[in-house]
Amino acid sequence: MIKVKSIYPVLFWVFIFFFVLDYLESEYKLAEAISFTLIECTIYAFIFYINLYVLIPKLLETKGKSTYGLGLLGLLIFISVPFYYSGLGHYLISESDVRNFFSFSLNYILFVVISYLYWYFTLFQQEHKQRLSLQNEKLQAELLMLKSQVSPHFLFNSLNNIYSLSLAKHDNAPLMIEKLSDILRYIIYEGKSKFVPLEREVTLLNNYVDLQLMKKLKAEKNISITTKGVLAKHKLAPLILINIIENCFKHSDVGYNENAHLTIDLTVEKSVLTFKTTNSFQTKSNQKGVGLQNIKQQLQHYYPDNHQLNIEDNNGIFKLALTINL
Repeated sequence: MIKVKSIYPVLFWVFIFFFVLDYLESEYKLAEAISFTLIECTIYAFIFYINLYVLIPKLLETKGKSTYGLGLLGLLIFISVPFYYSGLGHYLISESDVRNFFSFSLNYILFVVISYLYWYFTLFQQEHKQRLSLQNEKLQAELLMLKSQVSPHFLFNSLNNIYSLSLAKHDNAPLMIEKLSDILRYIIYEGKSKFVPLEREVTLLNNYVDLQLMKKLKAEKNISITTKGVLAKHKLAPLILINIIENCFKHSDVGYNENAHLTIDLTVEKSVLTFKTTNSFQTKSNQKGVGLQNIKQQLQHYYPDNHQLNIEDNNGIFKLALTINL
């Protein structure tokens, strides 16, 4: 059943009341005109709401147009018979029975049509809201999936390294567990948020880089991360930057080439975040694969008109520059 939730129906009936009153006032005294106007508006309201709340949901929506048409005809007869025999039509319309019949029928059709249009418009709005809701739910599910795609390869390697260090009773093993735990906690809990403090995202990035450095990479001396201008008020969609860094480590040659390099620079100036990464690689890899596609999709959702992403891949050097208007 459709519920009237706005002021528009009230304004509509106020308009009908004064419209009818303006017509009857020229024929009758004000008191009589008001009385007749109330009677006529009551009849119209009866037609309107019986069609809206009874005939449409009980007949049109469940039993089809033919049954609904019979219902409309029955309602017309039900109202017109007492209307005719009471002589009310002679007061409200004219002394002519033929004119009374046609005028009443036209008014009946008019308010049936108005109530039908109101029902149809309300139904359209409800379906539109449902479609938007479903689209939003689908989009949120897709975003959660994208956010969850911090590589299982990274998790697997980290656990393997922790296991190896534990067997060797290395001092770094507990620290690696702590770093990995913090990363996973962030991904699981804060990764679901729409926006998070940029400071927390920076902590995540540092933890990730520290965890990678604990693997004793060949080029660890050439790996650096710097941040500047990050304030408590700055917020960012989570897990975008971590995906970029993971992509850098995954495709770079820092693990086996002591002359390799990987630099990460994050700067915020006048609420504009600039994030740049540069890494070397020796073998051609799928650097622009799923990881970067994931990043582009998230950026398009959260910052459709407020970001710029530039990528260069030349002579064994991969460069990425991202700017976001926070």
